[in-house]
Amino acid sequence: MDTPTSSRAGMAAAARDLPRIPHRAPKPRGPFRRWLTSRSQAFGRTLAKAIFDAANRPRWVVRKLVFDAYRRPRESFAPLVIRKDGRPRRAFAGWMADVDADLPPLVAHVHFPVPAELERPAAFVLCRHSAGEAMHLVEALAVDHDVIVLLVDPERPAPDMAAHLVPAAVTMSRVPSPVLLSALALQARGLAPRFAVAVGMDTADIALAFEARDIPVVFIADAESAPPVLEPLLRQATEVVFCSPTALAAADAAFPDFAGRDYRHIIKAPLGEGSARLAALGALAAGRVEREVALALTVGPERLEILDPENKGGDMAATLRAKVIAWRTRRTGGEKLFRDILRRPCSGFNPMIYAELNPVDCLANRRFPLAHWIERGQPEGPWSYGVVRPGEASPAAAALKVALHGHFFYVDLLPEMLERLTRNVARPDLFLTTDSDAKVTALRAITAGYPARVEIAVVPNLGRDIGPYFTALREPLLNGGYDVFFHVHGKKTKGRRRNIGDPWRTFLWENMIGGQHPMLDAILARFASDPTVGLAYPEDGHVLDWGRNAAIIAKLRADLDLGEPMTAYVDFPIGNMFAARPAALAPVLALKLDWSDYPPEPVPDDGTLLHALERILPLAVRKAGYRAVGVRVPGTDWED
Repeated sequence: MDTPTSSRAGMAAAARDLPRIPHRAPKPRGPFRRWLTSRSQAFGRTLAKAIFDAANRPRWVVRKLVFDAYRRPRESFAPLVIRKDGRPRRAFAGWMADVDADLPPLVAHVHFPVPAELERPAAFVLCRHSAGEAMHLVEALAVDHDVIVLLVDPERPAPDMAAHLVPAAVTMSRVPSPVLLSALALQARGLAPRFAVAVGMDTADIALAFEARDIPVVFIADAESAPPVLEPLLRQATEVVFCSPTALAAADAAFPDFAGRDYRHIIKAPLGEGSARLAALGALAAGRVEREVALALTVGPERLEILDPENKGGDMAATLRAKVIAWRTRRTGGEKLFRDILRRPCSGFNPMIYAELNPVDCLANRRFPLAHWIERGQPEGPWSYGVVRPGEASPAAAALKVALHGHFFYVDLLPEMLERLTRNVARPDLFLTTDSDAKVTALRAITAGYPARVEIAVVPNLGRDIGPYFTALREPLLNGGYDVFFHVHGKKTKGRRRNIGDPWRTFLWENMIGGQHPMLDAILARFASDPTVGLAYPEDGHVLDWGRNAAIIAKLRADLDLGEPMTAYVDFPIGNMFAARPAALAPVLALKLDWSDYPPEPVPDDGTLLHALERILPLAVRKAGYRAVGVRVPGTDWED
C-alpha cells in the first residue's frame, strides 16, 4: 500500500507500451467432443428426472433400492450417495436430513425429564451397562447442574444418585444402534444441556451422536492404550480426558496429528478424586462455545448479518453458536470444511484465510476464526478488508469522471439496469457491448433519452462479459481520462443451473448500482475519499477457493509478476462485476488480451482464463499499488 504515486503512473504507462503477451485458450473441443458432451449432459438431465421427483426427493423405487428405512444408504450404494469426506452428495443431502422428523417416535418409550422438571442448567452423563462408577462425578456435577444420566443397555440397576436416570435399551432393538443413538441425542438436545460427559471407551458411539447434535462432550478415554475408536473422538469431541500420562503418550504415538492440541487433558481418577476437576472441565467445554459466541457478537449486527441475511430479527447468538460448534466438530485436521461452514461469518473478514495463516489456534485447537481475530484486537492482514455500505457520501465524488461498461447479450435486461441507475445522482458515461447489429439497434432505442454519453459496439461472442471490458474497451480504459470505470453485465444463466441467474444478478446489481440504496453513489464516495482504493466489488457471503484454475493462475502470476503469496482461499469479484480505477488495472491491461485468448462458447463452469482473471484481479490491483474493498447492502444474498 506504500507504492508511490509516481510508480503507479509508471505502471499505467507500461500497460500502454509493453508488447502483447499471448494467453492462448486451450485447444477448442472438436465436433465429436462437443456432441459427446451435449449427449452426456442430456443423459444426466434425463437420469436426474428418473431418480428424483418434482420436489427433489428420491423416487419410491430409488428409496427402496438404495436406502434403508432410516434414509441411510445401503452398503453397496454408499459410494453413490456419500462423498469421500463423509457427507451426503448435494442431491440427497436435504432429503436425508429430513429423517429427524421420523426419529422421535423411535424413542418415545424412553422417559427423559421434561424441561419443566429442570430448575438449573442440564448436564448429561453418558454411560453404558452400568452407572455406578459415575456416582462421584454425578455428585460433583450436581453442585451447579440438574444431572441426567443416560444409561445405554443397562445390565444392572443403577444406584440411587442425585440425577434423573434415563435407561435406554439399544443393542437388542430392531432399530439400528446408530439410528437409535441419534434419536436419543436429538431428544437430549431438546433439554438444552450445557455439556455431556461420556464415561469410557464403550461410550464412544454415544459421545459422537451427542456431538453430532451440537452438544459439547467431555470424553473420558479410560484405556491405557489407544484403540482405533479414539481417533474420531480426538477429531470431534470438545474435550478428551486421559487418566494418565502413559495413556496420553499412547494416543500421541498412535495419532500424531492430534499431539499437542489444547483440548486434551490428563486427570487422575476422573471418576473419583478427580471428579471435581472433571466437572470444571465440563463447564470449560460449555464455556468455550459461549465465549466464542460472545466475542463474535461484539462486532455488531451490521457486520454479522452477512452470516444469515434471511435471519432478519432472528437469534444471531443461536446462529453463531451453531457455526462455532460446527467449526469445532467438523474441522478435521487440514482438509476443506463442509460446504455449510464456507459462509462468511462477518462482513470485512475471510475466516478461511485467517485460519490458514493462524493454523495452531484455528485449525489444530479449533478456535473459531472470527472470535480469535477479535480476541487479538482485529489485526489487519490478507483476511480483512474495508467495506462500502449504504449511506456513504463525499462532495468530491461529483468531480470524478465516471464510466460504466455493460455487456448485454440479453438486451431485455438493460431497462432494469437503467432504472437502478436512476436511484443515484451520478450519471456515468455508458459503454455498452453486445454481439449483433440487431441488438445494437435495440440498445440504442432503450438508451435514447439517457443524459450522458452512450457508446454501443458489437463484439465477438467471446470472453463472455470480461473480454469486452479488457479487450474492446482497452483504449477508453487507458486513455479515456476516467477516474472510475464500472463493469456490469446482464447475467442470465440457462441450462442445468438456470435458477441462479436472476437472484445472482439482483444481488450484484443491488450492490454495484442500487435499488434500496444509491450504491453507485456510495462506491464513488469511497473512491473520492480514499485514493488508495483501486477496486470495489460486491461482498459475497460465500467463501471460495481458486477452483480448477491452478495451471492458468500460475501462468498469469508469472506474466503479471505477482509475488504476493497465495492462500488456499481467495476474495474476488464473484460474478465478475466491479468498479475500478483504470490505473489499478494496469497490470492486466499490460497483457493486451486479444479475442483469440478467450475460450470459445460453450464455456465450462470453471478452469478457463475468464475464471482465472476473475480470481486474480485483486492481486493485480495490489500489484499496481492499490487495495480492494467490498460493497455490502444488508440483507442481500443469492444461493446456489
